[in-house]
Amino acid sequence: MPRILVVLEAGDRWPSGVVRGLAYRELFSKHGFSATFAVRQPLRMMDWVGRPPRILRRVVANRAVRKHLLNWATKASEQRILRIARNVDIVYMVKATSFPLVRALCQDTKARVVYDFVDAVWLSECPSEDFHGILRSVDAVTTDNELNADYARRFNASCTVVPDAPQVESFDRRRNELGRKAEPPTTLGWVGSTSTAYNLYVIWEALEELFAQHANLHLRLVGTGHDTRLLPPFEKVRFSCRPSYNQAEMIEEVFGMHIGLFPLQSVERSRSRGILKAAIYMSGEAVVVASPVGQCPELIQDGVNGMLAASTREWVDKLEILIGNADVRRRMAKNGLETVRSQFRLDQSFARLKEVLLAGS
Repeated sequence: MPRILVVLEAGDRWPSGVVRGLAYRELFSKHGFSATFAVRQPLRMMDWVGRPPRILRRVVANRAVRKHLLNWATKASEQRILRIARNVDIVYMVKATSFPLVRALCQDTKARVVYDFVDAVWLSECPSEDFHGILRSVDAVTTDNELNADYARRFNASCTVVPDAPQVESFDRRRNELGRKAEPPTTLGWVGSTSTAYNLYVIWEALEELFAQHANLHLRLVGTGHDTRLLPPFEKVRFSCRPSYNQAEMIEEVFGMHIGLFPLQSVERSRSRGILKAAIYMSGEAVVVASPVGQCPELIQDGVNGMLAASTREWVDKLEILIGNADVRRRMAKNGLETVRSQFRLDQSFARLKEVLLAGS
């Protein structure tokens, strides 16, 4: 029985931890792995520092004290990970951004180290030189799409694409309960985070035009955080927000959407983002409309299982079609669901990951 340590950067607080780590928990057991899960970031300490007891608030308000506490807790977390790693066969790291930890795992343990990442980590979460060092140090790399894989292979030739699974199986378990979409209003939905809200500016003008013409529209924004200044200053757009969500709440939200919006800026950060959001919309039978950026044109057959829109005019025209014709929406939603069920099941992604994890045995 292969022993594996799955290291998550922030547990279930980052989507990557859920989609590319925790989602495989049952499959690890089913396929004979003895799996242990660990979180690198000191989440409890971070929560405590954010909301300390009243008697200690003045002390913790000092930036130097907060930094010291978090550094101490992070080192303790990494030392615990190292201790566990000395007794396993494989370490699978999901978007962990600590080069010193990766280096220690490679040098001080006998485990096969597989590093998984999504998005343009080198532009944000981790300094590029540290990230390049991580890629060079590990035994193998996994990522979610070929654009990221091409980048990773500059530093490590052993890089395999393991597609993000939208967990359509979890949607299916709640489809009878939540799958019937109420009308009106027609709900346009967006799922994201504070770090991706800037993409909404791509469709700001299109949304203003549509909402001026249709009284039965509502825009639902999920994962926006509490700072509405990150959003376009909508004028005619009628919208509501959910600041944060967990997996179950996301499923509920997507089932409430008729159309799933996936606008993307044509920049490296967006091109590397992958197609998980589009597949999530498809899983919840919300018709996806996306910018033809990155790998979206490979997943979405325009007019068949979703729509692609490259300009404000195209966004308006294609959303108009979907807003005005429920039969067209239902047809595309059905095709989208068939797409994820045939190409993005959880067991299919795990099969690819398993090959990489066991390649050294």
